[in-house]
Amino acid sequence: MRHTDETIDFRLSSAQVAVPVLLGMALATGLLYLGLRWTADPMTAGELRTCAYAVGAGVIGVLILPRSRGARLTPECLVTFSPFAQRERRIPWADISSIDVRRSVGVRRVSISLVTGGRLPLAAPMSFLDRHFDARVEELTGWWDTHGR
Repeated sequence: MRHTDETIDFRLSSAQVAVPVLLGMALATGLLYLGLRWTADPMTAGELRTCAYAVGAGVIGVLILPRSRGARLTPECLVTFSPFAQRERRIPWADISSIDVRRSVGVRRVSISLVTGGRLPLAAPMSFLDRHFDARVEELTGWWDTHGR
């Protein structure tokens, strides 16, 4: 999270990005190893080592790439950042009807309800590996109360 006098940025931490990638790649490698173990062509130690290097390279790549996912609070609006579209969406505070926290697969995320009836889940803040999630939600709600209600 980056904070200035006029804006607050919520971004996912390196651990919030890298841990799911690491676990997913390790699980995929393990399943591949087990699948090949029961065939006539099992994976050799060298091939397993190559898969482990690929997992490490993937995690390093995720850590090096810029993380543009998240949200920015400004006095005028809430700005959300899309991870792949390379664009931002500006939502005036008056267009937000409620801010809710929703749980999915044990992870709590912020969901914005719009006056038009739409719903927008935010990439950050997210409770996974974030001890300050509740404080961040309170800060977001406080900005909405101050600038938009």
